[in-house]
Amino acid sequence: MSWISFLEALCQCPEYELTPLEIEVMMCLQEAQGQSKNDLLEAYIQSYSTIEEEAFTQRLKNIYKKFQITGKGHKLPQLHKYLSAKYLQRQNGDVFFSEIGLNYIYPSFPKDTFSAALDCLINAPNLENRQVDILQTFAPNLDDYYESLIQCVQNDIQIRILLAWPYSEAAKLREEVLRRYANDSFGSEANIRDYVIANLETLEKIIQHSKKPHFLSIKLYDTLPSLAIYRAGNYMLAAPFLHGSLAINTFQIELNLNAANQLIVKTLQNDFELMWQVARHFSPDPKQNWRNDLKILFVN
Repeated sequence: MSWISFLEALCQCPEYELTPLEIEVMMCLQEAQGQSKNDLLEAYIQSYSTIEEEAFTQRLKNIYKKFQITGKGHKLPQLHKYLSAKYLQRQNGDVFFSEIGLNYIYPSFPKDTFSAALDCLINAPNLENRQVDILQTFAPNLDDYYESLIQCVQNDIQIRILLAWPYSEAAKLREEVLRRYANDSFGSEANIRDYVIANLETLEKIIQHSKKPHFLSIKLYDTLPSLAIYRAGNYMLAAPFLHGSLAINTFQIELNLNAANQLIVKTLQNDFELMWQVARHFSPDPKQNWRNDLKILFVN
């Protein structure tokens, strides 16, 4: 596959939702590294038409956002690096991975990337799949997305959060495993009960500061989860619960839920739904003494 054919195919992927004008900019990207923004602008003018630099910059910003290019520094080299990796996959015959929805594998949780996925969801013009799902024993990074989750609720995006019931055997087992096998200082300090309660306190603040708290649903489970899941619209990250580290500190599988082959993504979605069914609703309502209710949630 040539570079031009690759760009043409990539631009037609529904997951990126590129406009015709943004596709024109994409088609001016060179295969060779080192293309500057001015080089790209000149190539665009030669291939299409004269354009004001401000309008061209805005199209580039939209492209960065849609490809979730959020790192510090110049964005154009980051975009090129991302596209080059995608092109190499195609050249190596790894199309199968894209067909099953596998986009990338991160060594640990990509904080900025998931933040960008939430932003895209909040600003998405369509109403399809406007949903956020989080499945964890406890979410060490929940506070990182406090503002984003409030914006989701305010924009009528349904949020579902599944956490371990902090008094469950599952929570105790996970705590024991981390204390025994975790390869960092965190393991010796692991206290799942306190961490889940801290998450609930964060969610309590979201309820307190939101005018639409019904868009935030929380459930606690008394069973063993298979994978940690973070979903924003059609974007998903999944990671295993390993003995030696927290789920956010191990490899993360990045998935597109619009994959042609739904085997993996549907399996994970179905597992989340099953966990959701067996879990019990719990609301850390700031107007109630929810900590007492928490202790007896699974007693009856």
